[in-house]
Amino acid sequence: MSKSDRHTELQNMIVRWIAHRSFKICGLPEANVVGYIADFVAIAGMYSEYHERYARYSGLETMSMSPRLKDDHKEREGNDRWAYVTRGDIDRWYVCVFEVKVSRPDFLNTFGVRESAHAKARLEPVGTAHWVVAEKGVCEPEELPDFWGLLMPYGAGLTELKKPKLHILPEKKLHAIAFNMLWLEKNCRQSYYEQIAEMSKTVRDVHRAIIKNAPKGELIIQSERAIKACRGLTVADG
Repeated sequence: MSKSDRHTELQNMIVRWIAHRSFKICGLPEANVVGYIADFVAIAGMYSEYHERYARYSGLETMSMSPRLKDDHKEREGNDRWAYVTRGDIDRWYVCVFEVKVSRPDFLNTFGVRESAHAKARLEPVGTAHWVVAEKGVCEPEELPDFWGLLMPYGAGLTELKKPKLHILPEKKLHAIAFNMLWLEKNCRQSYYEQIAEMSKTVRDVHRAIIKNAPKGELIIQSERAIKACRGLTVADG
């Protein structure tokens, strides 16, 4: 398997990994929405279990809405006496940034030569949470800045060797990144998660057409749909 094939496979593992930890995601590969082209960027609504775990590791309080009595509550009745205020440091909506590294030279090119503009861009947080996804032996957790976590392939999925320290994004920044991603999704590219699902469906349709010995014309149509669904994930000849 070539490096580019493995790179794509690790991107697909990221989709499954972050989807397992969030109730809603919008993700895109090679997305320049955080100031540089990251291998994968997702806006994710994290489940409470993971949100609390990462926030606690980062020394932050999870954000919540709490009731308090209004200053003039004696002059009011029922629920109108109460106001809801936001407490805590960080909300559960994360901008997740991933860098995929399939070799030691690839890792050092980004995190080793820190004088280069390419490396300097990764030395400051641009999202809420950042992870390097690397093969075994490519890098060690202590080689990464505190705000970068480390994920390693394990079987068909990823295991977390190092948690990231969360970075609180200004609300305007979060909204700007979300707008850019949604604009790309609507006008240029599908959500990566949706593209993976569509790709799986079209490949399954080709397989079913072969099983039932469908006419050549139908096989060609199904194959063309599968190729279209895979664009951006693989390089097709011709």
